[in-house]
Amino acid sequence: MRHLFFTFFLALLSATQVAAFQKESINITVNGKQRNMVVFTPNELPAKSPLFIVTHGMNQDPEYQYGSDKMYEMIDTAKFVITYLRSDGNTWDTGGTKDQNFVISAIDEMASRYDIDRDRVYWSGFSMGSMLIHHCIANMQDKIAAFAPTSGIQFSEQPWNNCTKPVNLLEVIAYDDETFGYEQYGIHDYIENYALHDNHTNYSKTIGYKPISSSWFDGDLEKWTGGPEGGEVWLYSYHNGGHWPMDLNRHLIWNFCKRFSLNQPRVKITQPAGETTYLYMAPEGEATFPDITIEATAVAKQGQVETVEFYDGNTLLQSLSAEPFTATLTAPTVGRHELRVVVTDSNGKKGESSCVVNCLTSDNTFDLTQNFTTEGIVPQDWMVCNGKVKRMGGGLPYTNGCRLLRFTNAARAFDYGLYVENPGGKVRSGYARFGDAQARSRMTLHAGQYSLRSRLCNWNQPDFTSVVVVIEDSNGEEVASTTFTPNVNIGGDTGNSFGGGKRQLFEFDIPETGDYMLSYYTDAVKKADFVLGMCTLQVKSFSPTGIQDVGQGHAPSVKGCYDLSGRRIEESQLPNSQLQPGVYIIDGRKVVVK
Repeated sequence: MRHLFFTFFLALLSATQVAAFQKESINITVNGKQRNMVVFTPNELPAKSPLFIVTHGMNQDPEYQYGSDKMYEMIDTAKFVITYLRSDGNTWDTGGTKDQNFVISAIDEMASRYDIDRDRVYWSGFSMGSMLIHHCIANMQDKIAAFAPTSGIQFSEQPWNNCTKPVNLLEVIAYDDETFGYEQYGIHDYIENYALHDNHTNYSKTIGYKPISSSWFDGDLEKWTGGPEGGEVWLYSYHNGGHWPMDLNRHLIWNFCKRFSLNQPRVKITQPAGETTYLYMAPEGEATFPDITIEATAVAKQGQVETVEFYDGNTLLQSLSAEPFTATLTAPTVGRHELRVVVTDSNGKKGESSCVVNCLTSDNTFDLTQNFTTEGIVPQDWMVCNGKVKRMGGGLPYTNGCRLLRFTNAARAFDYGLYVENPGGKVRSGYARFGDAQARSRMTLHAGQYSLRSRLCNWNQPDFTSVVVVIEDSNGEEVASTTFTPNVNIGGDTGNSFGGGKRQLFEFDIPETGDYMLSYYTDAVKKADFVLGMCTLQVKSFSPTGIQDVGQGHAPSVKGCYDLSGRRIEESQLPNSQLQPGVYIIDGRKVVVK
Protein backbone atom coordinates (compact mmCIF):
# COMPACT_ATOMS: atom_id res chain seq x y z
CA MET A 1 0.00 0.00 0.00
CA ARG A 2 2.87 2.34 0.86
CA HIS A 3 4.48 1.61 -2.50
CA LEU A 4 1.25 2.38 -4.36
CA PHE A 5 0.81 5.66 -2.48
CA PHE A 6 4.42 6.71 -3.17
CA THR A 7 4.03 5.90 -6.89
CA PHE A 8 0.81 7.90 -7.02
CA PHE A 9 2.51 10.84 -5.24
CA LEU A 10 5.39 10.87 -7.75
CA ALA A 11 2.97 10.76 -10.66
CA LEU A 12 0.99 13.64 -9.17
CA LEU A 13 4.16 15.65 -8.55
CA SER A 14 5.33 15.06 -12.12
CA ALA A 15 1.97 16.15 -13.49
CA THR A 16 2.11 19.29 -11.35
CA GLN A 17 5.57 20.15 -12.66
CA VAL A 18 4.51 19.68 -16.29
CA ALA A 19 1.45 21.83 -15.70
CA ALA A 20 3.64 24.73 -14.54
CA PHE A 21 4.18 25.81 -18.17
CA GLN A 22 2.79 25.26 -21.65
CA LYS A 23 4.65 24.06 -24.72
CA GLU A 24 3.58 24.91 -28.25
CA SER A 25 4.92 24.43 -31.78
CA ILE A 26 4.36 27.56 -33.87
CA ASN A 27 4.83 28.06 -37.60
CA ILE A 28 5.34 31.48 -39.16
CA THR A 29 6.11 32.66 -42.67
CA VAL A 30 9.39 34.49 -43.21
CA ASN A 31 10.35 35.80 -46.65
CA GLY A 32 7.71 33.53 -48.19
CA LYS A 33 8.92 30.38 -46.42
CA GLN A 34 7.41 28.55 -43.46
CA ARG A 35 9.59 28.47 -40.36
CA ASN A 36 9.05 26.69 -37.06
CA MET A 37 9.77 27.36 -33.40
CA VAL A 38 8.97 25.65 -30.10
CA VAL A 39 7.65 28.02 -27.46
CA PHE A 40 7.38 27.57 -23.69
CA THR A 41 5.25 29.93 -21.60
CA PRO A 42 4.53 29.89 -17.87
CA ASN A 43 0.91 29.37 -16.90
CA GLU A 44 0.90 32.76 -15.22
CA LEU A 45 2.63 35.36 -17.37
CA PRO A 46 2.86 38.87 -15.89
CA ALA A 47 2.37 41.88 -18.13
CA LYS A 48 5.44 43.03 -20.04
CA SER A 49 7.46 39.87 -19.45
CA PRO A 50 10.87 39.23 -21.08
CA LEU A 51 11.35 37.12 -24.21
CA PHE A 52 14.27 34.70 -24.49
CA ILE A 53 15.34 33.37 -27.91
CA VAL A 54 17.54 30.29 -28.43
CA THR A 55 19.19 29.05 -31.64
CA HIS A 56 20.49 25.46 -31.64
CA GLY A 57 23.66 23.96 -33.11
CA MET A 58 24.36 22.57 -36.58
CA ASN A 59 22.67 19.24 -37.39
CA GLN A 60 20.56 19.68 -34.26
CA ASP A 61 17.03 20.86 -33.47
CA PRO A 62 15.02 22.63 -30.75
CA GLU A 63 14.16 19.32 -29.11
CA TYR A 64 17.82 18.48 -28.51
CA GLN A 65 18.59 22.03 -27.39
CA TYR A 66 15.85 22.43 -24.80
CA GLY A 67 16.41 18.88 -23.58
CA SER A 68 20.03 19.82 -22.90
CA ASP A 69 20.11 23.45 -21.76
CA LYS A 70 16.87 23.15 -19.74
CA MET A 71 16.40 26.93 -19.82
CA TYR A 72 12.66 26.36 -20.18
CA GLU A 73 12.53 24.86 -16.68
CA MET A 74 13.22 28.31 -15.23
CA ILE A 75 10.27 30.14 -16.78
CA ASP A 76 7.70 29.30 -14.12
CA THR A 77 9.67 31.10 -11.41
CA ALA A 78 11.56 33.67 -13.51
CA LYS A 79 8.42 34.50 -15.56
CA PHE A 80 9.58 34.83 -19.15
CA VAL A 81 8.67 33.39 -22.54
CA ILE A 82 11.29 31.24 -24.25
CA THR A 83 11.27 30.24 -27.90
CA TYR A 84 13.61 27.72 -29.51
CA LEU A 85 13.97 28.48 -33.22
CA ARG A 86 14.40 25.69 -35.79
CA SER A 87 16.93 26.09 -38.58
CA ASP A 88 15.99 25.76 -42.25
CA GLY A 89 17.79 22.48 -42.89
CA ASN A 90 20.88 21.58 -40.84
CA THR A 91 22.58 24.96 -40.70
CA TRP A 92 22.00 28.65 -40.01
CA ASP A 93 22.70 31.51 -42.42
CA THR A 94 25.85 32.92 -40.80
CA GLY A 95 26.81 34.98 -43.85
CA GLY A 96 23.55 36.65 -44.86
CA THR A 97 20.27 37.92 -43.41
CA LYS A 98 17.84 35.00 -43.90
CA ASP A 99 17.96 33.82 -40.29
CA GLN A 100 18.40 37.32 -38.92
CA ASN A 101 15.01 38.04 -40.49
CA PHE A 102 13.66 34.87 -38.85
CA VAL A 103 14.74 36.16 -35.42
CA ILE A 104 13.10 39.54 -36.08
CA SER A 105 9.89 37.87 -37.25
CA ALA A 106 9.91 35.60 -34.21
CA ILE A 107 10.03 38.66 -31.93
CA ASP A 108 7.10 40.19 -33.80
CA GLU A 109 5.12 36.95 -33.58
CA MET A 110 5.75 36.56 -29.85
CA ALA A 111 4.73 40.18 -29.26
CA SER A 112 1.46 39.59 -31.09
CA ARG A 113 0.64 36.45 -29.06
CA TYR A 114 1.97 37.33 -25.61
CA ASP A 115 2.35 40.45 -23.49
CA ILE A 116 6.12 40.69 -23.78
CA ASP A 117 8.36 43.69 -23.26
CA ARG A 118 10.14 44.39 -26.54
CA ASP A 119 12.86 46.19 -24.62
CA ARG A 120 13.70 43.00 -22.73
CA VAL A 121 14.47 40.49 -25.47
CA TYR A 122 17.52 38.24 -24.99
CA TRP A 123 19.25 35.86 -27.39
CA SER A 124 21.32 32.77 -26.54
CA GLY A 125 22.52 29.94 -28.74
CA PHE A 126 24.81 26.96 -29.02
CA SER A 127 27.66 26.27 -31.47
CA MET A 128 26.50 27.37 -34.93
CA GLY A 129 23.55 29.05 -33.25
CA SER A 130 26.13 31.18 -31.46
CA MET A 131 27.97 31.86 -34.69
CA LEU A 132 24.66 33.30 -35.91
CA ILE A 133 24.50 35.57 -32.84
CA HIS A 134 27.95 37.02 -33.47
CA HIS A 135 27.16 37.41 -37.17
CA CYS A 136 23.96 39.35 -36.43
CA ILE A 137 24.96 41.18 -33.25
CA ALA A 138 25.70 44.58 -34.79
CA ASN A 139 22.41 44.63 -36.73
CA MET A 140 20.33 43.49 -33.74
CA GLN A 141 21.46 45.95 -31.07
CA ASP A 142 18.21 47.89 -31.35
CA LYS A 143 16.14 44.72 -30.81
CA ILE A 144 18.17 42.55 -28.39
CA ALA A 145 19.07 43.87 -24.93
CA ALA A 146 21.67 41.18 -24.12
CA PHE A 147 23.39 38.35 -25.98
CA ALA A 148 24.55 35.06 -24.41
CA PRO A 149 26.17 32.80 -27.04
CA THR A 150 27.60 29.49 -25.82
CA SER A 151 30.32 27.31 -27.33
CA GLY A 152 30.73 29.25 -30.54
CA ILE A 153 32.07 32.39 -32.24
CA GLN A 154 31.93 33.66 -35.81
CA PHE A 155 35.67 33.21 -36.35
CA SER A 156 35.64 34.58 -39.92
CA GLU A 157 34.25 37.97 -38.86
CA GLN A 158 35.10 40.80 -36.46
CA PRO A 159 31.57 41.81 -35.42
CA TRP A 160 32.66 44.34 -32.77
CA ASN A 161 33.90 46.68 -35.50
CA ASN A 162 30.33 47.04 -36.78
CA CYS A 163 28.68 47.68 -33.40
CA THR A 164 27.39 51.25 -33.15
CA LYS A 165 26.92 51.21 -29.39
CA PRO A 166 28.24 49.18 -26.44
CA VAL A 167 27.06 45.59 -26.30
CA ASN A 168 25.90 43.49 -23.35
CA LEU A 169 27.57 40.16 -24.09
CA LEU A 170 28.22 36.93 -22.16
CA GLU A 171 30.12 34.15 -23.91
CA VAL A 172 30.07 30.75 -22.19
CA ILE A 173 32.45 28.04 -23.39
CA ALA A 174 34.39 25.05 -22.05
CA TYR A 175 38.17 25.18 -21.87
CA ASP A 176 38.13 21.69 -23.42
CA ASP A 177 35.66 22.44 -26.23
CA GLU A 178 36.79 20.11 -28.99
CA THR A 179 35.02 21.96 -31.84
CA PHE A 180 35.85 25.57 -31.01
CA GLY A 181 39.27 24.93 -29.48
CA TYR A 182 39.90 27.55 -26.81
CA GLU A 183 43.47 28.32 -27.87
CA GLN A 184 43.07 27.37 -31.53
CA TYR A 185 40.29 29.91 -32.08
CA GLY A 186 41.65 32.51 -29.65
CA ILE A 187 38.42 32.58 -27.68
CA HIS A 188 39.65 34.92 -24.95
CA ASP A 189 41.07 37.51 -27.35
CA TYR A 190 37.99 37.32 -29.57
CA ILE A 191 35.66 38.23 -26.69
CA GLU A 192 38.11 40.78 -25.29
CA ASN A 193 37.93 42.64 -28.61
CA TYR A 194 34.32 43.56 -27.84
CA ALA A 195 35.49 45.07 -24.54
CA LEU A 196 38.33 46.98 -26.16
CA HIS A 197 35.96 48.33 -28.81
CA ASP A 198 33.64 49.63 -26.08
CA ASN A 199 36.56 51.24 -24.20
CA HIS A 200 36.01 49.39 -20.95
CA THR A 201 38.46 50.32 -18.22
CA ASN A 202 37.69 47.82 -15.44
CA TYR A 203 38.60 44.15 -15.49
CA SER A 204 38.13 41.35 -12.99
CA LYS A 205 38.62 37.60 -13.02
CA THR A 206 37.03 35.22 -10.55
CA ILE A 207 38.82 31.88 -10.52
CA GLY A 208 36.75 28.87 -9.52
CA TYR A 209 33.43 30.68 -10.02
CA LYS A 210 30.38 28.45 -9.52
CA PRO A 211 27.12 29.44 -11.25
CA ILE A 212 25.41 27.27 -8.64
CA SER A 213 27.23 27.65 -5.34
CA SER A 214 26.38 24.14 -4.12
CA SER A 215 27.52 22.44 -7.35
CA TRP A 216 30.82 20.82 -8.26
CA PHE A 217 30.76 22.70 -11.56
CA ASP A 218 33.08 25.70 -11.84
CA GLY A 219 35.21 27.83 -14.14
CA ASP A 220 36.75 31.27 -14.53
CA LEU A 221 34.50 34.32 -14.89
CA GLU A 222 36.02 37.42 -16.50
CA LYS A 223 34.27 40.79 -16.66
CA TRP A 224 35.06 43.95 -18.60
CA THR A 225 33.11 47.02 -17.50
CA GLY A 226 33.45 50.77 -16.99
CA GLY A 227 33.10 51.95 -20.58
CA PRO A 228 32.03 55.60 -20.96
CA GLU A 229 28.81 54.63 -22.75
CA GLY A 230 27.95 51.58 -20.64
CA GLY A 231 27.68 47.95 -21.74
CA GLU A 232 29.30 44.88 -20.19
CA VAL A 233 31.34 42.02 -21.64
CA TRP A 234 31.66 38.75 -19.72
CA LEU A 235 33.47 35.51 -20.52
CA TYR A 236 32.80 32.33 -18.55
CA SER A 237 35.33 29.59 -19.34
CA TYR A 238 34.40 26.41 -17.52
CA HIS A 239 36.05 23.13 -16.61
CA ASN A 240 34.79 19.55 -16.98
CA GLY A 241 32.90 20.21 -20.19
CA GLY A 242 33.13 19.85 -23.94
CA HIS A 243 31.10 20.78 -27.00
CA TRP A 244 27.56 20.26 -25.78
CA PRO A 245 24.89 22.49 -24.18
CA MET A 246 25.53 22.63 -20.43
CA ASP A 247 22.41 23.04 -18.29
CA LEU A 248 24.46 24.13 -15.26
CA ASN A 249 25.16 27.43 -17.05
CA ARG A 250 21.49 28.43 -17.36
CA HIS A 251 21.37 30.39 -14.08
CA LEU A 252 24.44 32.42 -15.03
CA ILE A 253 22.99 33.14 -18.47
CA TRP A 254 19.61 34.26 -17.15
CA ASN A 255 21.03 36.28 -14.27
CA PHE A 256 23.28 38.13 -16.71
CA CYS A 257 20.62 38.85 -19.31
CA LYS A 258 17.78 39.86 -17.02
CA ARG A 259 19.71 42.90 -15.80
CA PHE A 260 19.48 44.64 -19.16
CA SER A 261 16.82 46.45 -21.12
CA LEU A 262 16.80 48.59 -24.24
CA ASN A 263 16.37 52.27 -23.42
CA GLN A 264 17.07 51.59 -19.76
CA PRO A 265 18.30 54.50 -17.62
CA ARG A 266 21.99 54.60 -16.83
CA VAL A 267 23.55 55.01 -13.42
CA LYS A 268 27.23 55.07 -12.55
CA ILE A 269 28.95 55.05 -9.17
CA THR A 270 31.63 57.73 -9.28
CA GLN A 271 32.79 57.38 -5.68
CA PRO A 272 34.31 54.95 -4.76
CA ALA A 273 35.94 54.95 -8.18
CA GLY A 274 36.31 51.16 -8.17
CA GLU A 275 36.83 48.19 -5.89
CA THR A 276 38.35 49.48 -2.66
CA THR A 277 40.08 47.75 0.26
CA TYR A 278 40.50 48.83 3.87
CA LEU A 279 42.93 46.66 5.84
CA TYR A 280 43.28 47.13 9.59
CA MET A 281 45.87 45.12 11.54
CA ALA A 282 44.69 45.39 15.14
CA PRO A 283 43.90 43.37 18.27
CA GLU A 284 40.73 41.33 17.93
CA GLY A 285 37.63 43.49 18.17
CA GLU A 286 39.45 46.82 17.91
CA ALA A 287 39.37 47.36 14.13
CA THR A 288 37.04 50.10 12.94
CA PHE A 289 36.48 51.37 9.43
CA PRO A 290 35.66 54.84 8.12
CA ASP A 291 32.24 55.84 6.82
CA ILE A 292 32.04 55.30 3.07
CA THR A 293 30.61 58.06 0.91
CA ILE A 294 28.83 56.82 -2.21
CA GLU A 295 28.29 59.21 -5.10
CA ALA A 296 26.51 58.45 -8.38
CA THR A 297 25.24 60.00 -11.58
CA ALA A 298 21.96 58.95 -13.21
CA VAL A 299 20.46 59.70 -16.64
CA ALA A 300 17.17 58.56 -18.20
CA LYS A 301 17.15 57.70 -21.91
CA GLN A 302 13.38 58.10 -22.09
CA GLY A 303 11.31 60.05 -19.57
CA GLN A 304 12.88 61.30 -16.35
CA VAL A 305 14.79 59.88 -13.41
CA GLU A 306 12.26 59.08 -10.71
CA THR A 307 14.33 57.56 -7.91
CA VAL A 308 17.92 56.62 -7.16
CA GLU A 309 18.32 54.01 -4.43
CA PHE A 310 21.54 53.14 -2.61
CA TYR A 311 22.08 49.66 -1.16
CA ASP A 312 24.67 47.80 0.88
CA GLY A 313 23.95 44.37 -0.57
CA ASN A 314 20.18 44.18 -0.19
CA THR A 315 19.96 46.71 2.64
CA LEU A 316 18.53 50.05 1.54
CA LEU A 317 20.71 52.98 2.66
CA GLN A 318 19.04 55.92 0.95
CA SER A 319 16.35 56.74 -1.64
CA LEU A 320 16.57 60.04 -3.51
CA SER A 321 14.51 61.74 -6.19
CA ALA A 322 16.80 64.67 -6.98
CA GLU A 323 20.50 65.46 -7.31
CA PRO A 324 23.01 65.27 -5.78
CA PHE A 325 22.79 61.50 -5.64
CA THR A 326 24.92 60.64 -2.64
CA ALA A 327 24.63 58.39 0.39
CA THR A 328 26.80 57.16 3.25
CA LEU A 329 27.51 53.68 4.56
CA THR A 330 28.08 54.41 8.24
CA ALA A 331 30.53 52.36 10.32
CA PRO A 332 30.87 49.45 7.86
CA THR A 333 31.37 46.05 9.40
CA VAL A 334 34.16 43.59 8.66
CA GLY A 335 33.64 41.78 5.37
CA ARG A 336 32.76 42.33 1.72
CA HIS A 337 30.28 45.08 0.94
CA GLU A 338 28.62 45.18 -2.48
CA LEU A 339 27.47 48.75 -2.89
CA ARG A 340 24.59 48.98 -5.37
CA VAL A 341 22.86 51.98 -6.87
CA VAL A 342 19.56 51.41 -8.70
CA VAL A 343 17.90 54.07 -10.85
CA THR A 344 14.24 53.93 -11.89
CA ASP A 345 12.84 56.17 -14.63
CA SER A 346 9.32 57.47 -15.17
CA ASN A 347 8.56 54.48 -17.44
CA GLY A 348 9.42 52.01 -14.68
CA LYS A 349 12.65 50.89 -16.30
CA LYS A 350 15.66 50.27 -14.07
CA GLY A 351 19.40 50.46 -14.36
CA GLU A 352 22.03 49.41 -11.85
CA SER A 353 25.67 50.00 -10.98
CA SER A 354 27.74 48.29 -8.31
CA CYS A 355 31.07 48.57 -6.56
CA VAL A 356 32.79 46.36 -3.98
CA VAL A 357 34.37 47.63 -0.77
CA ASN A 358 36.40 45.15 1.30
CA CYS A 359 36.79 45.80 5.03
CA LEU A 360 39.45 43.38 6.23
CA THR A 361 41.17 42.87 9.55
CA SER A 362 43.68 40.54 11.15
CA ASP A 363 45.37 40.30 14.53
CA ASN A 364 47.96 37.87 13.21
CA THR A 365 48.92 37.41 9.55
CA PHE A 366 47.72 38.89 6.27
CA ASP A 367 48.77 37.85 2.76
CA LEU A 368 49.20 41.02 0.71
CA THR A 369 49.68 38.99 -2.48
CA GLN A 370 46.37 37.10 -2.29
CA ASN A 371 45.16 38.89 -5.44
CA PHE A 372 48.16 37.78 -7.50
CA THR A 373 46.01 35.48 -9.63
CA THR A 374 45.62 36.91 -13.14
CA GLU A 375 48.32 37.30 -15.77
CA GLY A 376 48.94 40.78 -17.15
CA ILE A 377 47.00 42.84 -14.63
CA VAL A 378 48.12 45.09 -11.84
CA PRO A 379 46.64 43.32 -8.79
CA GLN A 380 43.74 44.86 -6.93
CA ASP A 381 44.91 47.15 -4.07
CA TRP A 382 48.37 47.67 -5.58
CA MET A 383 49.93 50.34 -7.76
CA VAL A 384 53.13 50.16 -9.79
CA CYS A 385 55.36 52.71 -11.49
CA ASN A 386 58.30 52.45 -13.89
CA GLY A 387 59.44 56.04 -13.35
CA LYS A 388 57.13 57.49 -15.98
CA VAL A 389 53.80 55.66 -15.93
CA LYS A 390 51.71 54.73 -12.90
CA ARG A 391 49.33 51.80 -13.13
CA MET A 392 46.54 51.10 -10.64
CA GLY A 393 45.06 47.74 -9.71
CA GLY A 394 41.73 46.70 -11.17
CA GLY A 395 42.36 47.81 -14.76
CA LEU A 396 42.71 45.89 -17.99
CA PRO A 397 45.60 43.42 -18.49
CA TYR A 398 48.86 44.63 -20.02
CA THR A 399 51.30 42.87 -22.32
CA ASN A 400 54.40 44.88 -21.39
CA GLY A 401 55.85 46.95 -18.57
CA CYS A 402 55.03 46.60 -14.89
CA ARG A 403 52.41 43.87 -14.47
CA LEU A 404 51.70 40.46 -13.02
CA LEU A 405 53.66 37.64 -14.68
CA ARG A 406 52.53 34.03 -14.76
CA PHE A 407 55.31 31.44 -14.54
CA THR A 408 54.85 28.11 -16.28
CA ASN A 409 57.88 25.95 -15.60
CA ALA A 410 57.19 23.03 -13.26
CA ALA A 411 60.27 24.06 -11.25
CA ARG A 412 59.20 27.51 -10.05
CA ALA A 413 59.16 29.26 -6.69
CA PHE A 414 55.72 30.84 -7.25
CA ASP A 415 52.97 30.89 -9.86
CA TYR A 416 52.53 34.66 -10.19
CA GLY A 417 54.91 37.52 -9.53
CA LEU A 418 54.58 41.30 -9.76
CA TYR A 419 57.20 42.59 -12.19
CA VAL A 420 58.55 46.12 -11.68
CA GLU A 421 61.11 47.86 -13.89
CA ASN A 422 63.08 51.10 -13.70
CA PRO A 423 64.38 51.85 -17.20
CA GLY A 424 65.66 55.33 -16.31
CA GLY A 425 67.44 54.31 -13.12
CA LYS A 426 66.27 57.27 -11.04
CA VAL A 427 66.13 56.95 -7.27
CA ARG A 428 62.88 55.40 -6.03
CA SER A 429 61.13 55.85 -9.37
CA GLY A 430 60.36 52.19 -10.04
CA TYR A 431 58.15 50.70 -7.35
CA ALA A 432 55.22 48.56 -6.25
CA ARG A 433 53.05 49.90 -3.44
CA PHE A 434 50.23 48.67 -1.22
CA GLY A 435 48.05 51.00 0.86
CA ASP A 436 48.11 54.04 -1.43
CA ALA A 437 44.79 55.89 -1.71
CA GLN A 438 45.42 56.34 -5.45
CA ALA A 439 45.18 52.56 -5.78
CA ARG A 440 41.99 52.46 -3.70
CA SER A 441 43.57 50.69 -0.75
CA ARG A 442 44.26 51.78 2.81
CA MET A 443 46.36 49.97 5.40
CA THR A 444 45.90 50.90 9.04
CA LEU A 445 48.44 49.46 11.47
CA HIS A 446 47.96 49.38 15.22
CA ALA A 447 51.05 50.40 17.19
CA GLY A 448 53.27 47.39 17.64
CA GLN A 449 56.00 45.20 16.23
CA TYR A 450 55.64 43.61 12.81
CA SER A 451 57.51 41.29 10.49
CA LEU A 452 57.27 41.30 6.71
CA ARG A 453 58.25 38.18 4.80
CA SER A 454 58.93 38.64 1.11
CA ARG A 455 60.12 36.52 -1.75
CA LEU A 456 61.98 38.77 -4.18
CA CYS A 457 63.80 37.80 -7.37
CA ASN A 458 65.43 39.77 -10.13
CA TRP A 459 63.77 39.41 -13.53
CA ASN A 460 66.74 39.89 -15.86
CA GLN A 461 69.73 40.93 -13.76
CA PRO A 462 72.50 38.32 -13.83
CA ASP A 463 74.61 40.47 -11.49
CA PHE A 464 71.58 41.24 -9.30
CA THR A 465 70.20 44.62 -8.28
CA SER A 466 68.94 45.46 -4.82
CA VAL A 467 65.40 46.24 -3.63
CA VAL A 468 64.59 48.80 -0.94
CA VAL A 469 61.56 47.99 1.23
CA VAL A 470 60.01 51.00 2.94
CA ILE A 471 57.18 51.56 5.40
CA GLU A 472 55.81 55.08 4.87
CA ASP A 473 53.11 57.00 6.66
CA SER A 474 50.13 58.50 4.83
CA ASN A 475 52.19 61.64 4.08
CA GLY A 476 54.93 59.63 2.40
CA GLU A 477 57.37 60.06 5.30
CA GLU A 478 59.62 57.06 5.89
CA VAL A 479 59.00 55.16 9.12
CA ALA A 480 61.24 52.14 8.55
CA SER A 481 63.25 50.66 5.71
CA THR A 482 65.66 47.94 4.77
CA THR A 483 67.50 46.76 1.66
CA PHE A 484 67.55 43.27 0.16
CA THR A 485 69.60 41.94 -2.72
CA PRO A 486 67.91 38.95 -4.37
CA ASN A 487 70.00 35.85 -4.94
CA VAL A 488 67.76 34.46 -7.71
CA ASN A 489 67.57 35.85 -11.25
CA ILE A 490 64.70 34.43 -13.32
CA GLY A 491 66.38 35.19 -16.62
CA GLY A 492 63.78 37.26 -18.46
CA ASP A 493 61.52 34.35 -19.48
CA THR A 494 58.36 33.14 -17.70
CA GLY A 495 59.10 29.63 -18.94
CA ASN A 496 62.42 29.39 -17.10
CA SER A 497 62.90 27.31 -13.98
CA PHE A 498 63.85 29.16 -10.82
CA GLY A 499 64.01 28.60 -7.11
CA GLY A 500 62.83 31.00 -4.48
CA GLY A 501 66.12 31.50 -2.71
CA LYS A 502 66.02 32.69 0.85
CA ARG A 503 62.88 34.50 1.97
CA GLN A 504 63.65 38.05 3.02
CA LEU A 505 62.60 39.05 6.55
CA PHE A 506 62.03 42.67 7.56
CA GLU A 507 61.11 43.46 11.17
CA PHE A 508 59.95 46.93 12.06
CA ASP A 509 58.07 48.94 14.70
CA ILE A 510 54.98 51.08 14.27
CA PRO A 511 55.20 53.76 16.98
CA GLU A 512 51.59 54.89 16.77
CA THR A 513 48.37 53.64 15.23
CA GLY A 514 47.72 55.18 11.83
CA ASP A 515 47.61 54.70 8.07
CA TYR A 516 50.75 53.40 6.39
CA MET A 517 51.99 52.31 2.96
CA LEU A 518 54.31 49.49 2.00
CA SER A 519 56.62 50.20 -0.93
CA TYR A 520 59.17 48.07 -2.79
CA TYR A 521 61.67 50.21 -4.76
CA THR A 522 64.04 49.03 -7.46
CA ASP A 523 67.70 49.90 -7.29
CA ALA A 524 68.71 53.30 -8.68
CA VAL A 525 70.46 51.93 -11.76
CA LYS A 526 69.24 51.83 -15.34
CA LYS A 527 67.04 48.86 -16.20
CA ALA A 528 66.93 47.71 -12.57
CA ASP A 529 64.04 45.37 -11.84
CA PHE A 530 62.51 42.90 -9.43
CA VAL A 531 59.71 40.35 -9.24
CA LEU A 532 57.69 40.15 -6.04
CA GLY A 533 56.26 36.68 -5.55
CA MET A 534 55.28 36.67 -1.88
CA CYS A 535 54.49 39.33 0.68
CA THR A 536 53.08 38.41 4.10
CA LEU A 537 52.60 40.86 6.95
CA GLN A 538 52.61 39.41 10.47
CA VAL A 539 51.99 40.94 13.86
CA LYS A 540 54.68 40.08 16.41
CA SER A 541 53.10 42.06 19.24
CA PHE A 542 50.84 45.02 19.81
CA SER A 543 52.49 47.60 22.04
CA PRO A 544 52.29 51.36 22.55
CA THR A 545 55.98 52.00 21.91
CA GLY A 546 57.62 49.24 19.95
CA ILE A 547 61.00 50.14 21.52
CA GLN A 548 63.26 47.24 22.41
CA ASP A 549 65.60 47.44 25.40
CA VAL A 550 68.96 45.73 25.03
CA GLY A 551 71.67 45.44 27.68
CA GLN A 552 75.12 46.59 26.64
CA GLY A 553 76.52 43.16 27.12
CA HIS A 554 74.04 41.87 24.60
CA ALA A 555 74.31 44.69 22.06
CA PRO A 556 73.12 43.67 18.60
CA SER A 557 75.17 43.67 15.42
CA VAL A 558 75.79 47.07 13.84
CA LYS A 559 74.83 45.72 10.44
CA GLY A 560 71.93 47.81 9.16
CA CYS A 561 72.27 50.22 12.09
CA TYR A 562 71.54 53.98 11.99
CA ASP A 563 71.48 56.77 14.53
CA LEU A 564 68.36 58.90 15.02
CA SER A 565 69.60 61.39 12.43
CA GLY A 566 69.60 58.68 9.81
CA ARG A 567 73.41 58.34 9.59
CA ARG A 568 74.66 54.82 9.01
CA ILE A 569 76.96 53.51 11.75
CA GLU A 570 79.98 51.58 10.56
CA GLU A 571 81.65 48.94 12.72
CA SER A 572 85.03 50.61 12.20
CA GLN A 573 83.73 53.70 14.03
CA LEU A 574 82.96 51.82 17.25
CA PRO A 575 85.33 50.91 20.10
CA ASN A 576 85.50 47.14 20.47
CA SER A 577 83.01 46.94 17.54
CA GLN A 578 80.13 47.36 20.01
CA LEU A 579 77.35 49.92 20.14
CA GLN A 580 77.55 52.41 22.94
CA PRO A 581 74.52 53.18 25.13
CA GLY A 582 71.86 55.12 23.25
CA VAL A 583 68.88 54.83 20.89
CA TYR A 584 69.38 53.36 17.42
CA ILE A 585 67.38 52.25 14.40
CA ILE A 586 68.26 48.66 13.51
CA ASP A 587 66.37 46.92 10.69
CA GLY A 588 63.64 49.53 10.97
CA ARG A 589 63.18 49.07 14.74
CA LYS A 590 64.06 51.41 17.60
CA VAL A 591 66.57 49.75 19.93
CA VAL A 592 67.75 51.16 23.25
CA VAL A 593 71.24 49.97 24.20
CA LYS A 594 71.86 50.37 27.95
